[in-house]
Amino acid sequence: MPVTKDSAQNGTALDLLESEDRELRRLFTALRLTRGPSVEERSEYGDIAKRIIRHLAPREAALVDVSNVASSAPSLRQVSSRLEEGMREHRPYIDRVEKMSRGVQGINLRVGQDFDGEMDELMQIVDTEIEWEFGVALPALKGLLSAADREDGLKTARHLSTHAPTNLHPDGPRWWERAPIISRLMTVYDRLRDFPREAVRR
Repeated sequence: MPVTKDSAQNGTALDLLESEDRELRRLFTALRLTRGPSVEERSEYGDIAKRIIRHLAPREAALVDVSNVASSAPSLRQVSSRLEEGMREHRPYIDRVEKMSRGVQGINLRVGQDFDGEMDELMQIVDTEIEWEFGVALPALKGLLSAADREDGLKTARHLSTHAPTNLHPDGPRWWERAPIISRLMTVYDRLRDFPREAVRR
């Protein structure tokens, strides 16, 4: 049974990863269909793009936690290594897209910068990761973490969503992403300085 948004928030990092993968896949499809030149289309594109950046943050927090717990299980070390390799690959793209969107209204994201090109490359990379996660990683993690009695080592989805900064280091996870107090402060700081938000619809 697919993990819903509500059940993911009451679940573990693994539930959050699955939920965010499904949401990102939906948002990627929506963004690819919204690239017209009109004011309305540009505004909608900007809203979706900023939602993507916002959803990449908890996905990344879930990846860090799942990879960390899986690395302690011999049968899951290959999966953990692949997750870590994926983070090293996509983080530079997340970093560039986040910086290009910071302080910029959604309607203006494609003005004066190749935001669409950077976002397209990021989506291709993450799409490939999500396909592998649904086909290989998630089934293996669900079965083997339970069998190895390591599920209790995973953080809760709610905790990770609260402690998920969008300003990620391009070279990979840093120690403070695993430190609850500091990661929470970084998350609050990101949001105060212009955490990517879509326009308010009335």
